[in-house]
Amino acid sequence: MRQYFPGRSMGRYLCPVPEHNVIYVKNPKAGCSTILVWLDRLHTGDNHHEFGNVHREDRLPRVREVGRATIVRMLSGGAYRFSFVRHPVRRFESVYWDKMVYALKWRKNVPAALGLDLSPDTTVPFEQFLSIVEEQDPVNEMDPHWRPQHVNLMHPLVTYDHVGRLEDFAAELEYIREAAGLPQVPLEVRNTSRRTETNSVYDGRPDLVRRVERLYATDFELYGY
Repeated sequence: MRQYFPGRSMGRYLCPVPEHNVIYVKNPKAGCSTILVWLDRLHTGDNHHEFGNVHREDRLPRVREVGRATIVRMLSGGAYRFSFVRHPVRRFESVYWDKMVYALKWRKNVPAALGLDLSPDTTVPFEQFLSIVEEQDPVNEMDPHWRPQHVNLMHPLVTYDHVGRLEDFAAELEYIREAAGLPQVPLEVRNTSRRTETNSVYDGRPDLVRRVERLYATDFELYGY
């Protein structure tokens, strides 16, 4: 499993809830924040806690607390395993607007993530962003926000009881809840788009769509998009 997260803490992406015998594997830009709040409520029974950054503040058990042997058992079929995916073309556009345009604090990481010599207030054009990502190694160089989703989900090492689609999020999460035998908790949708524009980066550029489709061809094949 470590080979899928070089230079990163694997525990940041594995979210076990042992008392409910479920484990969620994060796939950034596919409902992560909403799912973490949902899991936190399942784990704590507290439906009213206010989070600033749920990725740093959730109260879920950590991998080191649960133990690696238990995590391996859970991911190997000893627990209900789930994650979510998103249409690759829309996910890539979402990460561009979110991380390359709007998130000024995150853009401080752009030089390291893309290998560019830029000031934090510089906006990278979408086509340049795509060109750089096309040259990155998916495992060793891509940031998880724009990595192929099958890499984030450790395909083919881990198989899942269910991989939901963000496009039908509420119904998919309810399916997971029932299949895993989980109690009802309120669902709080987090991190909706900050975009105010109605235009798309793909408008008038079908060539860019085709390039993104090639980049994430395996995701299209595995997840039926």
